[in-house]
Amino acid sequence: MKGEAGHMLHNEKSKQEGHIWGSMRRTAFILGSGLLSFVAFWNSVTWHLQRFWGASGYFWQAQWERLLTTFEGKEWILFFIGWRDLVSQWDGSKQRVNSEIS
Repeated sequence: MKGEAGHMLHNEKSKQEGHIWGSMRRTAFILGSGLLSFVAFWNSVTWHLQRFWGASGYFWQAQWERLLTTFEGKEWILFFIGWRDLVSQWDGSKQRVNSEIS
């Protein structure tokens, strides 16, 4: 009697583990397929937009080089300016939300 109960628990545990692994495989397949589809779609959109606008990648590279030339190649200055602007915008949005509530 005791042996049969232990055997049944073992079978239920194996079924549950099989179910978990099956669910994990399905989840990985769905997420992987979705990611692959998204990347393919994004690459396609980028290709079409570059074809429509011409060499848009060169435009942004030229803007970056012009910005670097302005700051004499000191990227850390751009980092601090960008961080300051990001933080100031973030603080401003908090103040607007608080003023709207009261």
